[in-house]
Amino acid sequence: MILALGGAAWAQEDAPTVPTAEQVEDGVPSQADLPPLPEGLAEDFARDASGDAVEGRSQTNSAMASASAAYLVGDFQGALIHAQRAAAGGEARGATLAGHIRLHGLTGEASDEDAVRWFRRAAELGEPDALIILSRLASEGRGGLQAWQSREFLAQAAEAGDARAAHEYGLYLMERGDPGAASEALNWLQLAAESGRFEAYGDYAFALADWDHGPHDLEAARVWYVRAGEAGDPSSALIAGLMLMEGEGGEADEAAGARMIRMAAEYGLPAAMGQHALLLYQGVADRAPNPSEAVDWARQGAEANDPDSQFLLAYALATGDGAPRDLERAYYWVLRAAAPRGGRTPEDFDRDRLEASLENALPEAVLERVRVEAAVESSPF
Repeated sequence: MILALGGAAWAQEDAPTVPTAEQVEDGVPSQADLPPLPEGLAEDFARDASGDAVEGRSQTNSAMASASAAYLVGDFQGALIHAQRAAAGGEARGATLAGHIRLHGLTGEASDEDAVRWFRRAAELGEPDALIILSRLASEGRGGLQAWQSREFLAQAAEAGDARAAHEYGLYLMERGDPGAASEALNWLQLAAESGRFEAYGDYAFALADWDHGPHDLEAARVWYVRAGEAGDPSSALIAGLMLMEGEGGEADEAAGARMIRMAAEYGLPAAMGQHALLLYQGVADRAPNPSEAVDWARQGAEANDPDSQFLLAYALATGDGAPRDLERAYYWVLRAAAPRGGRTPEDFDRDRLEASLENALPEAVLERVRVEAAVESSPF
């Protein structure tokens, strides 16, 4: 089994978005067209929206609440003015919001330099969002920052006790691939995961199981993959399910594994749809086969371009087991399942045999038409 989780969240700064002509005409871009707010600031905005009335707050908090309200209705100039007032009163969130607005050009031309000045002001007050964004900007050499500063900003945020910063710092150290920093990377990821940051669960599991410089501790990794899956991570749910099914990292538990795989499929992961469909088709953990439900899941996965789902759907259509027999559609899906993949597997030989069988059964004119259709649908263009 190939375990392939992990990410480089620290390295991806959201680029400014360009509103549509209709949005420019209306004057207020939709929330979907705005650059995402920094994570902590977004959480604060949500709390502000349901908090005390502005009149009941201090002058600084009142300014920040006004900034939040203005931002959420698209009044970015007003949001900037109120954010700057809040920052002048010592509110770190105000400086972070001002930096965010200037970074993304929400009141005019974007300015990395102006944004960095505001983020530095927030960072001096220990604001995690600002430190994380400064790290990202430094890694790209933007706003007058240098690449070597990236690690310092993240370390400062992590050492202040912020779980999100601990997570990103651990990923940063992993991405550097320095064996000497392996223990530190694992410690930060562990801290983030044990602090309840569910986004860190899968990354910590990957570091434990498959990272080149990790301990290759499958038992501990399985625990965290299960937690990540139960917290809503589709890939982790699938990996946990496969580990449970195959007895990796502990005793095999087919029932628990099947539940995790179904969970991943219900989250919408195409690869999990194919795995779940196969388990339904075969029957698992004393559950009788259910070809009809298997075909439903295989069809969902096939339409989402999962090759295993496509092959299973082709097989069901060719045999009439779980769906009405349809050799033409079976041939279409077996061709779709033939998309290039690395290496040859036993499943590829099974697919080849099914393809050859269908080619013997269908007229050449039908074969040619279906080949064209499958080629068009498989094209990335």
